[in-house]
Amino acid sequence: MKSKILVASLLAVTTIAWAAPASLDDAKVAAAMKAADPDKDGTLDAKEAARLGVTQATFDKINVDKDGHLDKAELAAAITAEFKAADPDKDGTLTWAEAQKAGIKAKATFDAADPDKDGTLDINEYLSALIAQLK
Repeated sequence: MKSKILVASLLAVTTIAWAAPASLDDAKVAAAMKAADPDKDGTLDAKEAARLGVTQATFDKINVDKDGHLDKAELAAAITAEFKAADPDKDGTLTWAEAQKAGIKAKATFDAADPDKDGTLDINEYLSALIAQLK
């Protein structure tokens, strides 16, 4: 009986870990910050963050110090929040339909950010697509 419970627990933990989105690559967040920061002040205001798909509601929630700007860590949290909100099945990836709801505008951008061609974007691929849209 104990072994059945242990196996069931391990399967549950494995399933939860598998579905959690991967961590954002720090260099990719830095690139996003640089690309979306035309005034080069090292932070993003709400308008600049919106260029990376960050909604006003997410901006307000993540900007806990209420200084009106997101630093790199806050940007990473905002991108992660937008990704999670667009991933209703919580599988850690976005389909084309889900990505559209998260601000990806063109299928060509989606496809270019999907190097393994599995038809989904993980969180780092999603951020690559957001950055590509800025160009």
